[in-house]
Amino acid sequence: MRRMILVCAAAIGTMASAAGGAQPVIGTRVVMLGTGTPRPDPEHSGPATAIVVHGVSYLVDMGPGIVRRAEQARRRGIDGLAPEKLTTAFVTHLHSDHTVGYPDLIFTTWVQGRHAPLRVYGPAGLESMTKYIMLAWQADIDIRTKGLEHRNGDAIVEAHDVKPGVIYKDDNTTVTAFQTAHGEWPQTFGYKFATPDRTIVISGDTNPSQALVDNCRRCDVLVHEAYLDSYRPADMPNWTEYRSKYHTTTTQLAEIANRAQPKLLVVYHHGAGNDEEYAAAIQRGYRGKVVIARDLDVY
Repeated sequence: MRRMILVCAAAIGTMASAAGGAQPVIGTRVVMLGTGTPRPDPEHSGPATAIVVHGVSYLVDMGPGIVRRAEQARRRGIDGLAPEKLTTAFVTHLHSDHTVGYPDLIFTTWVQGRHAPLRVYGPAGLESMTKYIMLAWQADIDIRTKGLEHRNGDAIVEAHDVKPGVIYKDDNTTVTAFQTAHGEWPQTFGYKFATPDRTIVISGDTNPSQALVDNCRRCDVLVHEAYLDSYRPADMPNWTEYRSKYHTTTTQLAEIANRAQPKLLVVYHHGAGNDEEYAAAIQRGYRGKVVIARDLDVY
């Protein structure tokens, strides 16, 4: 099935190339900009997903490599992921692997021609994080705004700490944040994107969440993290206790999918183990459509 999805994505890219430009506007697509974990795996950038609706992009999480992966997707025909068009983002939680690409998203897109502020929405602490990022790069901002570049200092970033509920709405999508459970973090979110043609739910990092099931309920695409039940990192002797509070096992994800019944389950941000192991582990308990995502996959 994964092969079929990738073939379809490749076919779309081929049609775009034949037309000599960007892909045609074809409704809602999910683009996996980063599917990795904190491990520095060059094949899997840090967690980042784009929902592209009628050529407009909405990002979820900002792992390392996000802007360069977005540019790779643009070169494959998804014009809405050009750097200057990256203007709206949502953060599931403030762990470093989900946010170290934040300065890159702020400043690279600004320097590369973004004229509107980057609007970012997320849990409590996002506004404070943004304040200190701006202070850390203050010298750069001063040179670029007051020096020969004459860049617009009002077009850099606007951060918003939000609460569960509808947090964003425009002509393309309504975004609902719902509380998840990720260990000691007091506030972490999953997000539901309701667009004219699809409903997409992204879990972020979480242990099993009733709120996620309630928000998915036969959604078109559920993007969810997972770890093999047998996974045991050598450097973390209390991993089982940690995982029970922070993450979801493949067995638990199968149970979630059985209850939520997404049309497509996309697994990303998973622990050690190959794609076939993860697919087989989930499919032992769930008979719906499952794909193990890789960077730049499109659904």
